[in-house]
Amino acid sequence: MKHKQHLIPLLCAFTVLTAIEIVCHIFFSFTPKYEIAPLADGWEININGTKYEDQKIEQFYKLLSAPLERGDKLTFKTTLPDLGFLPFPAILWRSKYTTVECYVDDLLVYEYAVDLYDSVSFIGKSYNFITLPREYQGKELTLKLTVCEHKAATNYEVPLFGSNEDLKAKLVHDNIVVIATGVFMAVFGVTYLFMSLIFSAAIPNSKAQILESFLCMNLGAWLLSYYNLFSLFYNTPLETQIEFFTLYMIVPYFYLIQLSIQKITRKAMFYAIAIISCFIPIFQYILHYAFNIHLRTTRPFYYADAIFGLVVTIWFLNKNLKKHDISKSGMIQMNGISGFAITLFIHFLSYLGEIYNIRSLHVLNRTIICFGYLILVVSMLANYLVFITWNYAQRQEHDSLSHLAYADGLTNLPNRAKADKELEELKNETNDYCIISIDLNGLKLVNDKYGHPTGDKYIKDFAKVISTTFGENDFCARIGGDEFIAIVKNSSTKDIPSMIDRMISALNVMNALYSEYKRSVATGFAFLHEFEENNPHEVYLLADQRMYENKKLMHEQLGIHARL
Repeated sequence: MKHKQHLIPLLCAFTVLTAIEIVCHIFFSFTPKYEIAPLADGWEININGTKYEDQKIEQFYKLLSAPLERGDKLTFKTTLPDLGFLPFPAILWRSKYTTVECYVDDLLVYEYAVDLYDSVSFIGKSYNFITLPREYQGKELTLKLTVCEHKAATNYEVPLFGSNEDLKAKLVHDNIVVIATGVFMAVFGVTYLFMSLIFSAAIPNSKAQILESFLCMNLGAWLLSYYNLFSLFYNTPLETQIEFFTLYMIVPYFYLIQLSIQKITRKAMFYAIAIISCFIPIFQYILHYAFNIHLRTTRPFYYADAIFGLVVTIWFLNKNLKKHDISKSGMIQMNGISGFAITLFIHFLSYLGEIYNIRSLHVLNRTIICFGYLILVVSMLANYLVFITWNYAQRQEHDSLSHLAYADGLTNLPNRAKADKELEELKNETNDYCIISIDLNGLKLVNDKYGHPTGDKYIKDFAKVISTTFGENDFCARIGGDEFIAIVKNSSTKDIPSMIDRMISALNVMNALYSEYKRSVATGFAFLHEFEENNPHEVYLLADQRMYENKKLMHEQLGIHARL
C-alpha cells in the first residue's frame, strides 16, 4: 500500500502531461499560409577546404574524420527551391557554437556573432531567422560557419525555408509543450514563493518550500534556454550562458533542499559532499568569467557532480526510510526531488544520444524532462495540501482546547479564567469602558424548592438574556454560580442604564410567560473615568460593591435577608 502511495505523484504528473499535450495540439494547431520546405539534402559541404557533393545536412557528422576545433571553417551550399510567392522569404536554422554568415549568390544578407568570435567571447546556440531577398528563386544559398569551441556540436538540424511569419509560428507550435512547461514552472515558482513567504511563520519546513520555489524558477529558465526558446520572450546573446548558469545551479539546490527536509545523521560527511558539490559550479563560473574557459568546456565536471549527487540523494533517502526518520511532508518532497532527479538523469542519457546522433531519442529528451518537472510540481502541491490539512486540524484542536479552557460548561459563556484574561487586557485600553457586575436573585430558593435542574435552567435562561442584551463587541461571562460580568468598551457612546433596563425587561417577559418562580438580577456598574489610573480590577471591585448595595436594597424591599 505504501508503494502505491508513492506512485500517486507519478500518475498525476503523467495525467497532467498527457492533458497538456492534448490541449496544446487541439488549441494550438498550426497550418502555414505558405509552403514550408525543409532543406534536408542536396547540400555541397566544405570542411576546411575539403568538398563533399550532394550531402544531407543531418548527416554532416559522418563526413568528419576528427572532432571540430576552434577556427575550423565550414561552408554549406544549396540552391533555393521555388515555393512561389513568399511575402518575406526566410530561413530558420539553429546554429551551435559557430558564427554564421549567410549569402544569397554573393550578397551577404545575414551574419551572427562574428564580432564575438574576434573578441574570443563565448558563442552558444541560437535560432537564426535569416531574411532573404524577395527574388530568391533559383539563387544559391551559402552558409559560412566558423567553429568557436573545441569539439563543437555536429548534430545540425535541417534548415527550414518559407515565409518568416510561418517559420516563427512553426517554431512555437513544434515546441509548445516545452514553452508551456517552462513558463508554467517560472510562474508557479514565483507564486509558490509568495505563498511560502506569506505563511512562513505557520508552515513547518518553510525554508525547503522557499528553496523549491527558486528551484522551479531556475528550472523554467533552464528549460527555455536549453531549447533556445528563451529568446522568444527576451532576445539576448547570453541565452546559452543562461542555460549553463541555471543548469549548474540545480545540484546546489538539491543539496540545500535535502538539508531542509531530511534528518542527516552523518552530517560531517554530507556537509563535506554538499560543500564540494556546490563549489564545483562556482569554480566553473570563475574559469568562465576570469579565464575565458567557457562553460561548455567544463560541462563534464557538472555531469559527474550531478550523477554523484543523485547517488547520494537516493542513499540518504533510503537510509532515512529504513529508520523511519523522515516526516510525511519530507517524504512527499523527497519523492518529488528523487523522481525529478531520475528523469534528469534519463534526460542526460538522451542528451548523450543526441550528441552521438541517435535521432530517435529527440522526442524522449523533451517528453521526459517535462514529465520530471510535473513530478516535482505535483509533489510540492501535495506537500502544500498536507500542510493545509495539518494546519486546519491543528487550528480545530486549538480552538476546541481553547473553548474547553475558557468556556462555562453550563451556559457556554466565557468563564472566570476568560474574564480574568479580559480584565487584564483592559489595562491597554485607552478609551472609557464600563464593567457591570450582575448577580441572580433567588437562585438558592429555586434550587431548594424546585431542584437543581430548574436552577440550572434559570441560569441558562439568563445567559440567553445577557447574550442578547449586549452587543458583539461587548464581553459577557459567568464567573460563579449565580455571578455574571459584562464589559462594555467605548462606553461613552452607549447608554448603560438603558441596556440594564432592557435586560430586566426581558426577564420580566419570561416571568409573565413562565410564572413558577421569580427571575430578577441585582446589578452594579463602574466606569474607567471614575479612577485616576487604569486599573480594571479596581473598576470591577467598585461595580461589584455597587451590585451588592443594589442587591441589599432589593432584598430589603422583598423582605428577605441578604446573602453574605
